[in-house]
Amino acid sequence: MSVLREKAGRSAHVKPRASAAFYDLDGTLCDLNLVHSAVFILTNMGQWSERAAYALSFLARAPRLYLAERKDRQLLNEVLFESFQGVSADRLFSLGEEYCERVLIKHLYPQAVELIRSNRELGFEPVLVTGSPDFIVAPLARHLEIEHFAANHLAMARGRANGRMARPVMASDEKARWCTAFAAQRGISLTSCWGYADSYYDLSFLSALGHPVAVNPDPKLRAAALSRQWPIISFERPSTIERELADTLDGAIDSTGSTDDGAA
Repeated sequence: MSVLREKAGRSAHVKPRASAAFYDLDGTLCDLNLVHSAVFILTNMGQWSERAAYALSFLARAPRLYLAERKDRQLLNEVLFESFQGVSADRLFSLGEEYCERVLIKHLYPQAVELIRSNRELGFEPVLVTGSPDFIVAPLARHLEIEHFAANHLAMARGRANGRMARPVMASDEKARWCTAFAAQRGISLTSCWGYADSYYDLSFLSALGHPVAVNPDPKLRAAALSRQWPIISFERPSTIERELADTLDGAIDSTGSTDDGAA
């Protein structure tokens, strides 16, 4: 099932907010994507020999990733998650924390952070609804002080990822279904909720909410938003993906020489 997390220690008598604002993550709140996070995780895994093996395995999937990105967002998630087969849950969550601290937080759009703050002050409960994995989304949610999120997670066998995604996969229509269930559990009307996303794949997610907003939309979503008279907003990028990816790869190589087996 998809992941739903709530901040530990939340009092049961706290009055729920009257409505919610649902946010996609990749491309909406930050200028990164699933492929970038996968590369970071794989290039920071274990000893150099293990990193090389994971990287080669990832490169072998590159043609499938290319096709999946253009055909089906769920398929893209499934192909990416295959790369983590055999990795322990503890290691994934440790690397997720590191990725969030070293990379993801730096790539949040400042305007997006301000949007979350403003909506919260207006009484809208912030909720992350994303296809990113839970071991990356959980530390980000803590950083943003967001109590609830939906994310994908890997199926595990004996504490290690088996290369498959747990069902249902948080993509496309499943995002809309999750928001509907979330609102129903809390007595919230979806017509009063706001939603923010950047991709045409999120059209059903946005359509389920009373106040959809296209953020940095791709061409198809922009066209759909214009035809439906949805608001369109653009956030300035804090930095480029290409530069951060190069820094990530360089850092992985440098750390290998200085830390692995204690030898340069």
